Amino acid sequence: MAIYSRYEPHRKKKSKAPLFLLVLALGLSALGFAYRKEIYFLFAKDQSVRAEKTKEKTIELWKSGNLKEKEIEDFQTIATNYSEKDPTDPVAFHLIARSLFWNLNRLGIQFDHDSLILHLGSPFREFIGSSVLAESTLDSIFWNARTAESYSSSPFTDWENNRVLLFLGETHRGVKRPQVLVGEYGNIDRSRLSPELQTVYIWLLTFNTMLAGDASGLDHLITITKDPNFKLGIQFSPREENFLRGLGKYYKKDYVGALSLLRQAKTNNPDTITETSIITEATIFHLQNLSQKGIDLLEEFYLATGKKNTEIPILISQFIKEKPGLKTKLDLSLDKKE
Repeated sequence: MAIYSRYEPHRKKKSKAPLFLLVLALGLSALGFAYRKEIYFLFAKDQSVRAEKTKEKTIELWKSGNLKEKEIEDFQTIATNYSEKDPTDPVAFHLIARSLFWNLNRLGIQFDHDSLILHLGSPFREFIGSSVLAESTLDSIFWNARTAESYSSSPFTDWENNRVLLFLGETHRGVKRPQVLVGEYGNIDRSRLSPELQTVYIWLLTFNTMLAGDASGLDHLITITKDPNFKLGIQFSPREENFLRGLGKYYKKDYVGALSLLRQAKTNNPDTITETSIITEATIFHLQNLSQKGIDLLEEFYLATGKKNTEIPILISQFIKEKPGLKTKLDLSLDKKE
C-alpha cells in the first residue's frame, strides 16, 4: 500500500500530458478546418464573381453580334469550375445550363421568326433535326436547370431565365402536353428576362400555345409582338397573323374559323405558309367527310409545284385508306418511288 501511494502522484502526472496534447491537437484541427472552410468559400466567391462577369460579357457580345466560339467555351469552363467549387449553389448549375444554351446557335438551332413560322404545327424534334449532339445538349440544359431549381430554397437572381431554360427542356422532352406547359410557363415575367432569352421565351410560348389550340392565347402573343417596346426578333405580318390564328383554331377543332383564316393566309407563292395552309385545309375537308375535295386540293398543289413535297402523296394514301372509294390522279406507287 505504501509503495502504491508513493508512485500514484507520478502516474497521474504522466496521464495529464497526453490529454493536454490531445486537446491542443483537436483545437488546432478545428482551427485548421475553419481556415480551410474560409479559404474554400473565398475560392467559391471568387468563382461566383468571375462567372457573373463572364456571363454579362457574353450577353454583351451576343447583343453586338460578336459572340464567338472561344467566348462560349470560356464561359462553359468558368461555369463548370464554379459548380465544382460550390456544388450546392443553384446559380452555378443555372450558369452551366446557360453556357450550354449558347451552344445551340453553333449547332444551327436558332429561335427566330423564320424558324418559328417554318415549324409551327410540326413536332419540336423536327425543328431540332437529327443531331445527336443537339439532343444531348438540350437534355443537359434541362437537367442542369432542374438541378438549379431543386437546390434553391427561394428564387435567385436568374430565376426567370432558369424557368425559360426549363421551358425549353420540357418542350424538347415532350413529356407534358402543350396545354400543361403553357399553364406552367405562360406567366414568366418577361421584364426580368435576359435579352437573348426574351425571344426564346416568345418562340416557345407561341409554339406551344398554337399546339394547345389556345386561340385567345395566340391573340395575346400577337398583341405582345406589336408592342413598340418589344423589339426582339419575332414580329408577325398580317398574313402570318392569319396563319397563326388559323392553325390555332384548327388545333382547337374550330374548323370553320380555321378555314376562313388559312385561306386568307394563302398566296400564289408556294412558300411554307401556303403549303401548310393547303395541307391543313385538305385535312379539315377529310375530317368533315369531304375527303375527295381535300384530295383534289392536294393534287392540284402537288402537281403545280413540281411534286416537291413527298408527304402529300402519303397523306392522300392515308385519306384513301381511311375512306375507300376515293379517287386520285396520282400514281401513288410511282410517287412513292420518286
